[in-house]
Amino acid sequence: MPSEVVRARAAAVSSGSVIEGMQKVVKGTPRMALVGIGQMGRNHLRVLSESPLVQLVVVVDNAIEEPDRAILRGAKFARTIEAIDPGEIDCVVIATPTQTHHALVRHFLERGVDVLVEKPIAATLAHAVELKQLAEERGLRLMVGHLERLNPAVRKLKQAIDHGWLGDVIHFDVTRVGGYPTQVKGGNNVLLDLAVHDIDVLNYLYGPFEHHASICHSIAAPGVYDTAEILLAAPDGPSAAIHVNWITPTKIRTLRVTGTKGVCFVDYVLQTCELMGGDLVKRQHSGDSQYPEFIRGYVNADRLVFGVMTREPLLIQLENLVRELRGGLSEICSVDDAIHAVRIAHAAVAAQIEGLAKP
Repeated sequence: MPSEVVRARAAAVSSGSVIEGMQKVVKGTPRMALVGIGQMGRNHLRVLSESPLVQLVVVVDNAIEEPDRAILRGAKFARTIEAIDPGEIDCVVIATPTQTHHALVRHFLERGVDVLVEKPIAATLAHAVELKQLAEERGLRLMVGHLERLNPAVRKLKQAIDHGWLGDVIHFDVTRVGGYPTQVKGGNNVLLDLAVHDIDVLNYLYGPFEHHASICHSIAAPGVYDTAEILLAAPDGPSAAIHVNWITPTKIRTLRVTGTKGVCFVDYVLQTCELMGGDLVKRQHSGDSQYPEFIRGYVNADRLVFGVMTREPLLIQLENLVRELRGGLSEICSVDDAIHAVRIAHAAVAAQIEGLAKP
């Protein structure tokens, strides 16, 4: 049965009134709905249906065949979101194309339901800000699935930075390439699809960066930016370069952080985190500048491979989601951080368009 808070919110929503500052706290097992079981949605379906932490109540998708009942594990399947009774769920996960996020998130917020939406929060900055305001007015949680900040290797990197292993951070360098979407909906591009991951990671690791310069290309299809280089800078000094593309046939997801004491290498996919530096361990240097000695010094440079307990980020996100629904703190991307990622992505595109318009 719905909690008293849920009943109160449902009544307020149906009467058109607004409840400010009220967030429901789920006492038992959170009841979940999932909208969208495409490429990313199938992963959510697997995690939600298999987890003992939540009860998957209903799955909605209007564009694919009904999934195997064994995969649904007792959840209902429907074609339209109108089939979801807000009183029967505590939270909805939205894993649909970016261009649908605004309307779907708004639909559920207006019906008093907490929302976790896949990144990016919305296709436009205006829509993102609108959704934030609506969630705040209704006293609802609006969370955004920027998964990479929950990647165990990224979390280990943050520990290394915070504990001073790299010294003062100078520069971040990101490569995220490969994986052309099966279809590109109108208005989408590689910046909203891929670059927002790393914009959020930079924000998580260090703080907000601002757009400095960018170049965008349309390689495979005219008018669709599928390749981009973005140069960012933090207010207090560090810079960052992000290269993203859908074109490269092999998926590569790497991050390099340069500091005054060393360089840290992260592989998002393998979930590895390795620090390389000249004097991490004190040693005697011969001072020989000849090439053979240079090679020996390079090969034997201090390397620290940090222990990373590999786990699927989606499982970590689900644990955080449950904790937040129960009134605790979580590390899921906040609305403000998600809006920042969209703002930087749009700034990069705007700079490209402005540059093309110049004589």
